[in-house]
Amino acid sequence: MADKIKKSEILFLYETSYNIPNGDPFTGEQRYDEETKKILVSDVRMKRYIRTYLEEIKGLHIYVSERTGAGKTDSKGVLKWIAEHRNPDNKTDIGEILKDQIDVRLFGGISTLDDKLTIKDVKFTNGHVQFTGPVQFALLNPSLNEVNLRMHQNTTHFTSSADNAQGSIGTTTLVPYSLLQIHGWVNPKIAEKTGMTEQDLNLMFEGLWYGTSGDGSSHSRSKVGQNSVLLLEIVYKENNQKIYGVDRLIQLIPKADKKGETLRSMDDYDLDFLKLFEVAETDKVEKIRFYTEIEDIKSKFTERSKFEEIKL
Repeated sequence: MADKIKKSEILFLYETSYNIPNGDPFTGEQRYDEETKKILVSDVRMKRYIRTYLEEIKGLHIYVSERTGAGKTDSKGVLKWIAEHRNPDNKTDIGEILKDQIDVRLFGGISTLDDKLTIKDVKFTNGHVQFTGPVQFALLNPSLNEVNLRMHQNTTHFTSSADNAQGSIGTTTLVPYSLLQIHGWVNPKIAEKTGMTEQDLNLMFEGLWYGTSGDGSSHSRSKVGQNSVLLLEIVYKENNQKIYGVDRLIQLIPKADKKGETLRSMDDYDLDFLKLFEVAETDKVEKIRFYTEIEDIKSKFTERSKFEEIKL
């Protein structure tokens, strides 16, 4: 099935309101480009939405997971646990066992086990293997609008005993509103190596859409206020073709009395798809797959040449 995968690029738009779309792991503050005044969201954050959705909502096996401890504990121990507990076909090739985890087929994974490993008298092979993921997102993805961050203070109150209570005041920065655009790529040749299928890719799209807008890891205090807006997959006719500037095909146009940093909802701006429609007519593009639940946007794509709705 992997040979059906075509080279493509992904654009995913979602809006946020008074939250922290992607805090810096060291400071907790929202990632921000001081020069452009645009917030930034990392590829790691987006993959976490997808992984959590696929594991918790769809019940699929995930390698980089809280349940396995991958990424936080000894990866060798994690892989031994997977070989023992997630190996119904009793496979002895560690690489093949890794590929049974959907996030490895999508995003890649690595094993640093010895090439000759014995677990409970069973010999395993191919323990030292690395898979590059056929699906990748930009390391940092900027918002389409400028943002002025807002300071927010909150109090906490903990009681350790009936007579001992302590409170504190915390300060952080919130994003009043942003429309984020996530840019991704799908590589069919690498998909052959990980065994990624069309079904895997559609599940990834499902996780991207629903995992970002409220299910899984986006259902938290700092992420509430996110809504998926538009998902596009620009599929190329040939695997050696590429369009320049895919991340600039959609333009956000503030309405007359608004500026980028004063936007607070989709009522404050229009989305211009003219460049996207022009690209769709070129010989390089086989089709553009789309998904949206916003009727005004859907009407712009429905019955347009080369545009095909994604079924999530």
